[in-house]
Amino acid sequence: METHQEKLIGIVRYQLFGGAKPQIDENELPAILKEASQQTVYTMIFPFLRDAIIKYSPEKFAQKNEQFLGNVLQNTANFFEHDELHRLMTENNIPYSAIKGLASAYYYPEASLRDMGDVDFLVRETDFERAKLAVMSIGFEIDHGEEDTSKHIAFQRKPLSIWEQHRSINGIPNNAAGKMIREEAERIIDTSVTVTLDGAVCRIPDTFHHGLIMLLHIISHMTSEGIGLRHLCDWAVFVERLGNDEFTELFEDKLKSFGLWRFAQIMTLVSQEYLGISEKKWAQNNSIDKKQLENVITDILNGGNFGKKDMNRYREIKYISNRGENTVDDKSIVSQGLSTLNRKVYNDYGWIDRHRFFLPIGWVAEGGKYIGLLITGKRKNKGTSVMLREAAKRKDIYSQMQLFETE
Repeated sequence: METHQEKLIGIVRYQLFGGAKPQIDENELPAILKEASQQTVYTMIFPFLRDAIIKYSPEKFAQKNEQFLGNVLQNTANFFEHDELHRLMTENNIPYSAIKGLASAYYYPEASLRDMGDVDFLVRETDFERAKLAVMSIGFEIDHGEEDTSKHIAFQRKPLSIWEQHRSINGIPNNAAGKMIREEAERIIDTSVTVTLDGAVCRIPDTFHHGLIMLLHIISHMTSEGIGLRHLCDWAVFVERLGNDEFTELFEDKLKSFGLWRFAQIMTLVSQEYLGISEKKWAQNNSIDKKQLENVITDILNGGNFGKKDMNRYREIKYISNRGENTVDDKSIVSQGLSTLNRKVYNDYGWIDRHRFFLPIGWVAEGGKYIGLLITGKRKNKGTSVMLREAAKRKDIYSQMQLFETE
């Protein structure tokens, strides 16, 4: 971890949970601000640094302040749009639950500390078409995802509104654990609660289901392009709001049956070690050491929010995770790469999927495509060895999390 990253984490820790006020060298400000943008925590840390920025560079303050105000306006608009969503769904008698954004902001000491993006909401399959038409009736157009097989539809409304209507939550694996999680996810809308936050009225998941959605969302992105500090902050403020007994009663049995208890412990111990949340007895685990926690926070910082810092992470995915099942096992990166290649062949060539003894023909065909991309310059081979080394490191980190492994 670099010095400016340590300072950024110190500021985030102070803004969320108090404690000792971090001391910042003015020369570190550009690197801290850049990192904050990449980790999507800029709005949280800018007020802390405002006076130092003015002193360091009055000329650049206007630019940095404009970025901050732009984020504030976007966040404010997002709250109003969640309120608009609630009115729209209520008027049309469509049961729903907002997920992720406002639901996560609800647990922050101040909702304004949480940078907001899209408006994400979940509806039942039986209400999906009605909900789509309702959203389009208030000026939205479909951007993508209208296919029946899509997990969500993305809508856009000028100038900057983006809503995503989900038919299911992301990150559920296609295995025995996934079957249990899907059954549990069917209750999200029924158990959702109505809250008022910064003037916005909206329905969000109850405590247990919000925690489950967050864990699945983190895994889905961490094992692919990556997550940023914002995701860790979302988890940290959430678990800090719950007492030891309350969390254990709500989560332990179900998360163990889903193969997510160890992952919840790891993310909580990372939050303790680096963000300063209070000690959680339920998270203590002798098989999780400080080196593992260091590896996790380093991985978060290296990727940035959705891989903003390193586009190679998208290339690494095929060597890390079983994308069809949203799991990471102990295969070597070579075995994982071959497994991913096989799935791509089956997806691209249905006749090979039906007659798998023709699989080598698919390998040749995919290899030809790759060579064509290299020749045309659409794919660069520079840095492949570095990418493979990083993929191996990340795979080792995630394998130790034992994701979706049930007892």
